[in-house]
Amino acid sequence: MLDRFNTFLDRHARVLLTTHENPDGDGVGASIALAAHLKSSGKEARIVVTPSLPENLRFLDSEGWIETFEPDGAHVDLAAWPDAWLLIDASEPHRMGALFQVYEATKADRACLDHHMKDTPKGFDSEFTDPTASASTELVYDLVRPRIGGDLPAVMAQALYAGLVSDTGNFRHSNSTPKIHHAAADLIAQGVHPARTYNALYQTATPAKLRLFGRAMGGLQLRDGGRFAYISVTRADLAACGATQEDLDELVEEPRKLKGVEVAGLFSETVDGRAKVSLRSRERVDVNAVCRQFGGGGHRLASGAKVAQPLEGFISQVEAAVLVQIGLDFVQVFK
Repeated sequence: MLDRFNTFLDRHARVLLTTHENPDGDGVGASIALAAHLKSSGKEARIVVTPSLPENLRFLDSEGWIETFEPDGAHVDLAAWPDAWLLIDASEPHRMGALFQVYEATKADRACLDHHMKDTPKGFDSEFTDPTASASTELVYDLVRPRIGGDLPAVMAQALYAGLVSDTGNFRHSNSTPKIHHAAADLIAQGVHPARTYNALYQTATPAKLRLFGRAMGGLQLRDGGRFAYISVTRADLAACGATQEDLDELVEEPRKLKGVEVAGLFSETVDGRAKVSLRSRERVDVNAVCRQFGGGGHRLASGAKVAQPLEGFISQVEAAVLVQIGLDFVQVFK
């Protein structure tokens, strides 16, 4: 797959890199690292994100490459700029959010680079996916490392390491493979500082974010004898705490800390009024199977979905689906 992807990159001189809306460490890290590779190869590369670059990821953009999407300003002619448009860390064009309409209008060669479990991606001229990879940054690392004999550029090494940290939960999750640890060791040997990276990613909370966490956990719900724990956050909750959508990051991990919890969930309302769920499984339950029922996806142990319906009804539907899946997966375990 990576040989095909390298051939794809070789064919194009101007590459636009985007990731899913509300970008995370893996999407941003992979984009920056790949942009560094393309620029060093004499190509033009741009990175555009929407709605903004999260505060805790700004340390990765030391070169100032990341542009925040401005449809009526700097990016009014964005569709005409690239000869290749690459969506990173997602294989569904709609996940680009506000960038989707521009994506539909471009005549560029369109492709995705992703590691999530998904049916055959649609809406692309080419697709480069590998669900066995732990992160999209792993795919970029595998692409660039054999082609760079010595140390990687500092901006690339930092971006790759941060992406690996982000998508493995600081190497706590089940996707923390031996291969990932070897890659991390290689990047550390090149000068990346693990403690500084962790602090930048996870130690930047505001009082508003901590108030939101407390408010959300105050409404903790337990189902199925404590095997399913979930919390919910409305737009009114965000306003009451002075918090933003960005402050929801990592909140889904809190219910999973409870002893006996197999699945943790975070339900929230988006800015445009849609209902969203993020699910995390401790080990046994396939939450990707749940989220796919609602048009979402992700990984077996970490998935999400977003629908255009009221939050309360959506919570009931997802709760029922999770309880069924817990039953199915526990039957398989004890067969």
